Amino acid sequence: MGIDWFAFLTVAIASVVGACFVVTVYSIGLRFWSAADSRAGKYTVKDDGTVGPATAGFPIPGQTPPGVRLYRSLAIACFAVSAAAVLYGIYLIVPQFH
Repeated sequence: MGIDWFAFLTVAIASVVGACFVVTVYSIGLRFWSAADSRAGKYTVKDDGTVGPATAGFPIPGQTPPGVRLYRSLAIACFAVSAAAVLYGIYLIVPQFH
């Protein structure tokens, strides 16, 4: 009984690439979500350089600043892509789904 080292290496590389892809896409989605929050005025940078909740100047409800919807849509798309990749990985692992 021998080990097929090529198959082992293929699985190891595919696992690392897949994990990096999911983490990267999810983190890009978080960055888009954060950009939408900053454009919407949900937090401000204070004089000492720290970031905190906005205390004044909230946007008027019903008026969305430009770019907020685009960034939120891109964030949701990134989250959907990472969720689809995870679900596809589960589909490949569980033999009852085939």
